[in-house]
Amino acid sequence: MDLKLKTIMTFVVPALLFVMISMPLIIRKVPRNFGYGFRTKKTLSSDEMWYKANRFGGAAVLTAALLTLTGCLWLFYHRNNFSADAINSFGFGLFITPVLAAVAVSLIYIKSL
Repeated sequence: MDLKLKTIMTFVVPALLFVMISMPLIIRKVPRNFGYGFRTKKTLSSDEMWYKANRFGGAAVLTAALLTLTGCLWLFYHRNNFSADAINSFGFGLFITPVLAAVAVSLIYIKSL
């Protein structure tokens, strides 16, 4: 496997993990706890708040992961146009920007509940 493909895979793997982590939150399979989900005073105050907030947050994280995977697919097909360093920088941005946006919109949503 060449360096460019390995570099792309360093962003694909965590994005796939985020897909797997978000699904149980979306389908309301994760009860209130202190280790998994969006945990704030408000979300831990009741089951209704927990499931509503984490369903939204899970969907936001899933969207972020799918955006990252789409960007990585684009990078894969255009990898010959970029250096490995450029792919690394672009891939990092493709991963971190949607994740930060997902967390931000989730916290804003939780605050609005």
